[in-house]
Amino acid sequence: MAIRCYIPTTLTALRSTLTDVRAVAPDAQGRSLRGEEFESAEFDAMCIAAALAANAVFAPAETETGAEAAPERRAIVAYDAPESSPAAPLTEGFELITLAVVEMARVASFHLDEDVVWDEAVQLAEDAGSSAAEDHLGASDLLWYDSSELEQLLGDQA
Repeated sequence: MAIRCYIPTTLTALRSTLTDVRAVAPDAQGRSLRGEEFESAEFDAMCIAAALAANAVFAPAETETGAEAAPERRAIVAYDAPESSPAAPLTEGFELITLAVVEMARVASFHLDEDVVWDEAVQLAEDAGSSAAEDHLGASDLLWYDSSELEQLLGDQA
């Protein structure tokens, strides 16, 4: 049986093989829930991953020339990790799954910000700081894409 987990990453990172990543999943107790409670635990795990991705993309980063790098569009990958994947507690009810390599055949879906929401967040980061941008992204829903749509998605977001 697999563990559905959520990988916080970027569209740029999806263009290559994802290696040595951490993913958010409900803990063993959360995975034993059924029905709406289970769906709620999975949704919360995805929201935690989305917040981690927002924090990472708006963290100050420099290019090789010393200039500040532009934030990269965040992506959340819903992934079915092997049950034997190493895990560590993250916060009550959730854990971090460590994945050496992400096998694309095990990806269930991708979740991205709407273009207008992402553009607004980038502008907010410039005008009011990363915290305002992260709050803006946290207040919006993510779009759902099937795993088979990755190639088209990467082409559309180039």
